Amino acid sequence: MTKKSDQQRQKIMAVSRELFTQKGYTETSTREINERAGIAEGLLYYYFPKGKRQLLDAIVREGVDDRVRIARNMTTSWTRATIEQDVVSLFEQMWHLLGDGIGYQEFIITIRNRAMLSDDQSAWLVTSFESVQQMVADRLFAVTSAEITRERTDQLAMAIMATFQKVIFDELLIRNRQELPAGTHAFISRQIHLLMELILKD
Repeated sequence: MTKKSDQQRQKIMAVSRELFTQKGYTETSTREINERAGIAEGLLYYYFPKGKRQLLDAIVREGVDDRVRIARNMTTSWTRATIEQDVVSLFEQMWHLLGDGIGYQEFIITIRNRAMLSDDQSAWLVTSFESVQQMVADRLFAVTSAEITRERTDQLAMAIMATFQKVIFDELLIRNRQELPAGTHAFISRQIHLLMELILKD
Protein backbone atom coordinates (compact mmCIF):
# COMPACT_ATOMS: atom_id res chain seq x y z
CA MET A 1 0.00 0.00 0.00
CA THR A 2 1.41 3.41 -0.98
CA LYS A 3 1.81 6.23 1.52
CA LYS A 4 -1.11 8.09 -0.06
CA SER A 5 -3.31 4.97 0.06
CA ASP A 6 -2.41 4.38 3.69
CA GLN A 7 -3.26 8.01 4.53
CA GLN A 8 -6.60 7.67 2.76
CA ARG A 9 -7.38 4.45 4.64
CA GLN A 10 -6.45 6.06 7.97
CA LYS A 11 -8.62 9.08 7.16
CA ILE A 12 -11.63 6.83 6.52
CA MET A 13 -10.99 5.06 9.82
CA ALA A 14 -10.62 8.37 11.70
CA VAL A 15 -13.91 9.69 10.31
CA SER A 16 -15.64 6.38 11.06
CA ARG A 17 -14.38 6.41 14.66
CA GLU A 18 -15.78 9.91 15.14
CA LEU A 19 -19.16 9.08 13.63
CA PHE A 20 -19.50 5.70 15.36
CA THR A 21 -18.71 7.40 18.69
CA GLN A 22 -21.05 10.36 18.13
CA LYS A 23 -24.00 8.68 16.41
CA GLY A 24 -23.48 4.97 16.88
CA TYR A 25 -22.56 2.30 14.37
CA THR A 26 -26.07 1.49 13.16
CA GLU A 27 -27.03 5.17 12.77
CA THR A 28 -23.98 5.97 10.62
CA SER A 29 -24.25 5.40 6.88
CA THR A 30 -21.41 4.79 4.45
CA ARG A 31 -22.60 7.89 2.59
CA GLU A 32 -21.98 10.00 5.71
CA ILE A 33 -18.52 8.51 6.07
CA ASN A 34 -17.74 9.30 2.43
CA GLU A 35 -19.02 12.87 2.75
CA ARG A 36 -17.18 13.57 6.00
CA ALA A 37 -13.96 12.06 4.63
CA GLY A 38 -14.34 14.00 1.38
CA ILE A 39 -13.97 10.94 -0.79
CA ALA A 40 -15.82 9.69 -3.85
CA GLU A 41 -18.74 7.38 -3.22
CA GLY A 42 -17.57 3.80 -3.41
CA LEU A 43 -13.94 4.52 -2.51
CA LEU A 44 -14.64 3.28 1.02
CA TYR A 45 -15.29 -0.17 -0.48
CA TYR A 46 -11.91 -0.12 -2.19
CA TYR A 47 -10.22 -0.03 1.21
CA PHE A 48 -12.92 -1.87 3.13
CA PRO A 49 -14.67 -4.28 0.70
CA LYS A 50 -17.11 -5.47 3.41
CA GLY A 51 -18.11 -1.89 4.25
CA LYS A 52 -19.04 -0.79 7.75
CA ARG A 53 -18.61 -4.26 9.26
CA GLN A 54 -14.99 -4.37 8.15
CA LEU A 55 -14.47 -0.85 9.44
CA LEU A 56 -15.86 -1.84 12.83
CA ASP A 57 -13.56 -4.86 12.91
CA ALA A 58 -10.51 -2.74 11.99
CA ILE A 59 -11.29 -0.13 14.65
CA VAL A 60 -11.82 -2.72 17.39
CA ARG A 61 -8.70 -4.65 16.38
CA GLU A 62 -6.52 -1.54 16.29
CA GLY A 63 -7.62 -0.51 19.78
CA VAL A 64 -6.96 -3.90 21.30
CA ASP A 65 -3.62 -4.24 19.51
CA ASP A 66 -2.55 -0.93 21.08
CA ARG A 67 -3.38 -2.20 24.58
CA VAL A 68 -1.52 -5.46 24.01
CA ARG A 69 1.51 -3.56 22.67
CA ILE A 70 1.61 -1.27 25.72
CA ALA A 71 1.41 -4.23 28.10
CA ARG A 72 4.18 -6.06 26.23
CA ASN A 73 6.47 -3.02 26.22
CA MET A 74 5.91 -2.12 29.86
CA THR A 75 6.00 -5.50 31.57
CA THR A 76 9.44 -6.42 30.21
CA SER A 77 11.15 -3.92 32.51
CA TRP A 78 9.43 -4.88 35.80
CA THR A 79 11.69 -5.69 38.74
CA ARG A 80 11.02 -7.12 42.19
CA ALA A 81 12.20 -3.92 43.87
CA THR A 82 9.73 -1.74 41.96
CA ILE A 83 6.95 -4.22 41.23
CA GLU A 84 4.08 -2.34 42.89
CA GLN A 85 4.92 0.92 41.11
CA ASP A 86 5.43 -0.99 37.85
CA VAL A 87 1.89 -2.39 38.08
CA VAL A 88 0.45 1.04 38.91
CA SER A 89 2.33 2.52 35.93
CA LEU A 90 0.75 -0.09 33.66
CA PHE A 91 -2.70 0.98 34.87
CA GLU A 92 -1.84 4.64 34.21
CA GLN A 93 -0.66 3.87 30.67
CA MET A 94 -3.80 1.86 29.99
CA TRP A 95 -5.91 4.73 31.30
CA HIS A 96 -4.10 7.30 29.14
CA LEU A 97 -4.66 5.11 26.10
CA LEU A 98 -8.37 4.56 26.79
CA GLY A 99 -9.26 7.94 28.26
CA ASP A 100 -8.05 10.14 25.46
CA GLY A 101 -8.82 10.73 21.79
CA ILE A 102 -8.60 7.73 19.51
CA GLY A 103 -8.22 5.23 22.35
CA TYR A 104 -11.40 6.51 23.99
CA GLN A 105 -13.32 6.31 20.71
CA GLU A 106 -12.11 2.75 20.08
CA PHE A 107 -13.03 1.69 23.61
CA ILE A 108 -16.54 3.19 23.46
CA ILE A 109 -17.19 1.74 19.99
CA THR A 110 -16.06 -1.71 21.14
CA ILE A 111 -18.28 -1.67 24.24
CA ARG A 112 -21.35 -0.25 22.51
CA ASN A 113 -21.15 -2.70 19.64
CA ARG A 114 -20.06 -5.78 21.56
CA ALA A 115 -23.26 -7.64 20.69
CA MET A 116 -22.74 -7.01 16.96
CA LEU A 117 -19.33 -8.66 16.81
CA SER A 118 -19.09 -12.09 15.23
CA ASP A 119 -18.16 -15.16 17.26
CA ASP A 120 -14.65 -14.99 15.80
CA GLN A 121 -14.31 -11.31 16.72
CA SER A 122 -15.64 -11.94 20.22
CA ALA A 123 -13.22 -14.83 20.70
CA TRP A 124 -10.38 -12.63 19.49
CA LEU A 125 -11.31 -9.91 22.02
CA VAL A 126 -11.30 -12.42 24.86
CA THR A 127 -7.99 -13.87 23.69
CA SER A 128 -6.46 -10.39 23.51
CA PHE A 129 -7.52 -9.59 27.07
CA GLU A 130 -6.19 -12.94 28.25
CA SER A 131 -2.87 -12.30 26.52
CA VAL A 132 -2.41 -9.06 28.49
CA GLN A 133 -3.28 -10.89 31.71
CA GLN A 134 -0.80 -13.62 30.76
CA MET A 135 1.96 -11.05 30.18
CA VAL A 136 1.29 -9.64 33.65
CA ALA A 137 1.34 -13.13 35.17
CA ASP A 138 4.54 -14.10 33.35
CA ARG A 139 6.40 -11.03 34.55
CA LEU A 140 5.07 -11.33 38.09
CA PHE A 141 6.32 -14.91 38.18
CA ALA A 142 9.69 -13.89 36.75
CA VAL A 143 10.28 -11.41 39.58
CA THR A 144 8.61 -13.29 42.47
CA SER A 145 9.22 -16.97 41.65
CA ALA A 146 11.41 -17.37 44.72
CA GLU A 147 8.44 -16.38 46.89
CA ILE A 148 5.29 -17.84 45.33
CA THR A 149 4.12 -20.48 42.89
CA ARG A 150 3.05 -20.01 39.30
CA GLU A 151 -0.55 -20.64 40.31
CA ARG A 152 -0.40 -17.77 42.78
CA THR A 153 1.07 -15.35 40.26
CA ASP A 154 -1.75 -16.29 37.86
CA GLN A 155 -4.26 -15.48 40.60
CA LEU A 156 -2.51 -12.20 41.35
CA ALA A 157 -2.54 -11.21 37.66
CA MET A 158 -6.26 -12.00 37.47
CA ALA A 159 -6.98 -9.84 40.54
CA ILE A 160 -4.87 -6.98 39.16
CA MET A 161 -6.66 -7.02 35.81
CA ALA A 162 -10.07 -7.15 37.55
CA THR A 163 -9.07 -4.05 39.55
CA PHE A 164 -8.00 -2.24 36.38
CA GLN A 165 -11.24 -3.17 34.62
CA LYS A 166 -13.46 -2.02 37.47
CA VAL A 167 -11.89 1.43 37.68
CA ILE A 168 -11.75 1.94 33.91
CA PHE A 169 -15.33 0.80 33.31
CA ASP A 170 -16.67 2.79 36.29
CA GLU A 171 -15.02 6.01 35.18
CA LEU A 172 -15.35 5.82 31.39
CA LEU A 173 -18.71 4.12 31.06
CA ILE A 174 -20.72 4.68 34.22
CA ARG A 175 -19.48 8.13 35.22
CA ASN A 176 -18.53 9.19 31.66
CA ARG A 177 -15.25 10.75 32.82
CA GLN A 178 -12.25 11.00 30.54
CA GLU A 179 -10.13 12.64 33.21
CA LEU A 180 -8.80 10.41 35.95
CA PRO A 181 -10.34 11.71 39.22
CA ALA A 182 -8.13 12.89 42.06
CA GLY A 183 -7.36 10.08 44.41
CA THR A 184 -7.54 7.32 41.79
CA HIS A 185 -3.76 6.91 41.70
CA ALA A 186 -3.70 6.48 45.48
CA PHE A 187 -6.65 4.06 45.32
CA ILE A 188 -4.97 1.87 42.70
CA SER A 189 -1.69 1.96 44.63
CA ARG A 190 -3.46 0.80 47.80
CA GLN A 191 -5.30 -1.97 45.98
CA ILE A 192 -2.14 -3.27 44.36
CA HIS A 193 -0.28 -3.12 47.68
CA LEU A 194 -3.04 -5.09 49.41
CA LEU A 195 -3.15 -7.68 46.63
CA MET A 196 0.60 -8.11 46.69
CA GLU A 197 0.64 -8.49 50.45
CA LEU A 198 -2.26 -10.93 50.41
CA ILE A 199 -0.79 -13.17 47.73
CA LEU A 200 2.84 -12.98 48.75
CA LYS A 201 2.19 -13.62 52.42
CA ASP A 202 -0.45 -16.30 51.98
